[in-house]
Amino acid sequence: HQLHSFKRLPGVASRAGGIAQAMLAVAWREISGLVLRSTDEDYPPLVHFPHAVISVARYREWRAREGQPDQWLFDLVVSFFSHSQGGGAASVSLLTGRTPISYPARWDYTHFHVAAYVASYWCPGDLVYRALATRRNPLRLFCQAFDAMDGVTTACGLIDKCLVQHPHNRLLPIMTSIVLYNAGSVFRWMDARCRGKQAKTFLAEPGSSVARAAVLAVLYTYFGRVLHGGKFRNKVLVIISVLEIALEVLEDAFNFDAFAALGGPLCKLLASMQQRRRALNGAPRGGDAGVKAIAAPDGRRSEKVS
Repeated sequence: HQLHSFKRLPGVASRAGGIAQAMLAVAWREISGLVLRSTDEDYPPLVHFPHAVISVARYREWRAREGQPDQWLFDLVVSFFSHSQGGGAASVSLLTGRTPISYPARWDYTHFHVAAYVASYWCPGDLVYRALATRRNPLRLFCQAFDAMDGVTTACGLIDKCLVQHPHNRLLPIMTSIVLYNAGSVFRWMDARCRGKQAKTFLAEPGSSVARAAVLAVLYTYFGRVLHGGKFRNKVLVIISVLEIALEVLEDAFNFDAFAALGGPLCKLLASMQQRRRALNGAPRGGDAGVKAIAAPDGRRSEKVS
């Protein structure tokens, strides 16, 4: 009887492997469809709402760290730009010339953001915020995955528009991706400055978000749009998106920043090169080499770059 059972094990294992393979194929097909839809067609609610909820929760955490009280109207409006849709608004305005302030005119952006605010601030027992504030909580990981999908698919969709609308500007895809991933910090900088607090933008202190945005833009532009004339664009888009989603979920779960190892040394290298250039040119700190004081026609002194 035992011998007969052992003979049946390979068949059972084979069927189990077949079922698992079929389930993985279905999951891959669904994820691929959602990635392509998010990039090329619209903003699926399955992606939009988890992104909005975790963005408002991050805003609430940030305000708590800053020692600021809850102010319902201020929090509702500022969180939209500082953590949720500020990057998308700024990057789209870069391509279209529209003001970022016009972004809330879209019904889905406004409605989903208000719903996310209510869930993060007014949920009974504060259950949603407490779950999202707990590392490795299933709800937090779920929202983090779709937040990552929102970022990478928006970046790739904007890069496609850059290549169509401005095909001769080779740097625009990288610029747009950097604006997408970092513009929210500019709104946080404005808030800090309005409170009289010293702060710097990502332009003065570029960090890992700049490195992440630049790497994603270069990878997608070359492998998805340039290599073989973009023949494998959809496959490359899905692979990059899945890898970025997995990476961001792991980063959040285990509290590390994969791009800090790339962005930190690179920024330090560029700063060191800049200091060496100043030393070789004999320029004082601040980069004001070649600035000479000249007399204005009315006798006042002005500055002119020689």
